[in-house]
Amino acid sequence: MRLLITGASGLVGTKLTETATRAGHEVFTLYNQHPINLPNATRAEIRRVTDITEILRKTSPDVVVHLASITDVDFCEQNPELAFSVNGTATGVLAAECLRIGSHLVYVSTDYIFDGQRGNYKEEDQHNPVNVYGRSKWVGEEATRKASELFCVARTSVVYGSGREFRPNLATWLYAEIKVGRSVKVVNDQYASPTLNSNLANMLLEVAERRLSGTFHLAGSSRLSRYEFAHKMARELRMDTKLIIPTPSKSSSWIAERPPDSSLNVEKAQRSLMHKPVSIDCALVEFAAEKEN
Repeated sequence: MRLLITGASGLVGTKLTETATRAGHEVFTLYNQHPINLPNATRAEIRRVTDITEILRKTSPDVVVHLASITDVDFCEQNPELAFSVNGTATGVLAAECLRIGSHLVYVSTDYIFDGQRGNYKEEDQHNPVNVYGRSKWVGEEATRKASELFCVARTSVVYGSGREFRPNLATWLYAEIKVGRSVKVVNDQYASPTLNSNLANMLLEVAERRLSGTFHLAGSSRLSRYEFAHKMARELRMDTKLIIPTPSKSSSWIAERPPDSSLNVEKAQRSLMHKPVSIDCALVEFAAEKEN
């Protein structure tokens, strides 16, 4: 399979590139600000139509996994025009080009397309994003579906793991702070389905290999708050849990509103995939092994 990965320098993209290469696929990667030291890596501006058409023409991929997006929720809130341009409009252009040349598109979206009033969301549940980030990703979803019903939308939640050095994620930030004895305040009233990047990479690769269509929730199988996640991670890594201080989300300095419970129901992925969503306990064992190595 000839696989093109956009946003390949990110937390999921780096792991998906490694996973797909090990599986023997011919992998082409796109990045923007953070260079990738690989033979088939290309710098591209995802909003520039000529960049997209030229790259697709040159690589002629069987499948495109579209990870490139602005994921900083507060940045999106402060820069809505840019957020919608990158996460929404550019996705529509890419989807149309994939349809034109016969490439299968897998668009990676987010749990933030839901308002978080009840959690455990299924793929068909009503969307109602509460911030610019969620709304911009929903625009990307709709553009993907408009291009072709055979394309795939894969939603995930609070991705963490090793592999991206230039920007920390929840787990690597916690690890760095607690390791040197600094206390951390972690919200205890916002719930999600934390997802290990290597588990997500395996699921995405299977979706790409099988050319699956429709919408899938590809996330961790455990619902928990960020505080519960931090506590479990610290225990698994034999770190001082007393340094983790629970705090309500209303006391945070966030600019954008967050959904209180955006956890995802992953039963469809559990039924459909060989590489299944894993529990938080299994995922943290793998994460701890990575940190120890």
